Amino acid sequence: MKTIKGYEGQLRARAPQFRDLGHKEATKLRPPTNATHPDAHEVALRTDAEQLIATEQTLFDATVADCGRTALEASGKLIQLKSDIAAALADDTLDSQVSAELAAERGRLVELTASRIRAEVEWRGFRAINGIEELPNYPDSQIFHWSIILALVFVETVVNAFFYQNANGLLGGFIVATAVAAVNMGSAAGLGSLFRRKNLADPVQKYFGWFCLIIFIPLTIFCNALFSAFRSAYELVPDPSDGAMLAQAFRGAWSESVRIFVLDFHFGDFSSFILFMTGFTLSWLAFWKGYTSDDPYPGYSRRDRALRKAKEDEAAALALSKQKLETLLQSLRTRVQGLSQETATQIKLLSMKLAALGSAEKAMPASAAAIERDYHLLLETYRHANLAVRGTDAPVYFSDLPSVATRINSDEAVGTRAELEQVIADLEAVQGQHRDDLNSKLNDLQGRSSEILARTFESFRAGIEKDAEVAVQKDIRVMPKSL
Repeated sequence: MKTIKGYEGQLRARAPQFRDLGHKEATKLRPPTNATHPDAHEVALRTDAEQLIATEQTLFDATVADCGRTALEASGKLIQLKSDIAAALADDTLDSQVSAELAAERGRLVELTASRIRAEVEWRGFRAINGIEELPNYPDSQIFHWSIILALVFVETVVNAFFYQNANGLLGGFIVATAVAAVNMGSAAGLGSLFRRKNLADPVQKYFGWFCLIIFIPLTIFCNALFSAFRSAYELVPDPSDGAMLAQAFRGAWSESVRIFVLDFHFGDFSSFILFMTGFTLSWLAFWKGYTSDDPYPGYSRRDRALRKAKEDEAAALALSKQKLETLLQSLRTRVQGLSQETATQIKLLSMKLAALGSAEKAMPASAAAIERDYHLLLETYRHANLAVRGTDAPVYFSDLPSVATRINSDEAVGTRAELEQVIADLEAVQGQHRDDLNSKLNDLQGRSSEILARTFESFRAGIEKDAEVAVQKDIRVMPKSL
């Protein structure tokens, strides 16, 4: 959309042009002495001046129309504002809105709180049954913990690959070493994890845990002796791909490794001894990592994680419910505060429009006067230049300076000004009538909001706790009797 600009001295800038036109027309004896109407140059100049006057009128009319539209919109808003203020002052539904908001959250919170109570009961019951006094102690990340075991398996595999190399080189040794490390470290870690059961109160579990340790000690001695003896036999196998030869070597290693329990085991060489000690040490390390892979009391960490999850879910739900309640209370306060400020906002807007209308009423006559002044200046410049050159008398109309400023009209601004002033007065009356009432309502909402968030919500939480306890008791009553 093209922007309309006001008068900025456009006519005055054309003075040299009209001086030249006056000289040029005089050399052709124009306009003639007996001419009764202005020539084409003066007619064009007047048309331009009148167009500039019309532009100023258009700008003024646009300002008047904008102010009138604003006054009409403000009148409609004033009617709605009165209705809203009356409704806000008469609104006594705060308690019912809060109750409805809390009731909508109650079912979910009761369920989450009941889940937390059940988890606490199971957690405390497990502690009581097993005589546990300390807090759970387990790794934050099972992946990181077991990755250490895998790293140890890899280390043992790489080291053993050099011990088991034969005619097939390191590749053959690596394959055998991988199997050896997997059996050695895997069984040690598994038995170490099962050894934790010796901490439980159940005699069967306790005996089973100690049995795992009893099994681990001779098993790790035997396995590492077996692998050590097999290393020596494996080196002597001419064709590792021959299953019969490997079976014969393994049987010989088995027979030799069993003799370690009667202290009659013989290491084939120093490398076999190093292999035995390395495997034995890493087995105990894997056993310990298996034991510490979770809490010393099997099942304690699972119950602790469940309890922590239940507490986090309950806390998050309570925080969300409180946030929703705060949002509701804030919206009610914002509504009253907005109504209290709306009159001042509208008065400020209308006052700005009224000031703009006053400026337009002053600016249009001033611009029209400037246009007419510059229009007369160009006429006189053109005519004087013409008279300075021509040798005949000038036309009679040369002495006449027609007016163009009389075409402006500012009558519409009178009615618009009255409308703006009336709406401002009505707004000020509403503002004065309800200012104290709205401030009192806002203060009351702020005070009650603090009380609701402090006492009502805490009472709501206590009610949730009681309802959850009732739900848990119902679960206990409906449990079938053990046969």
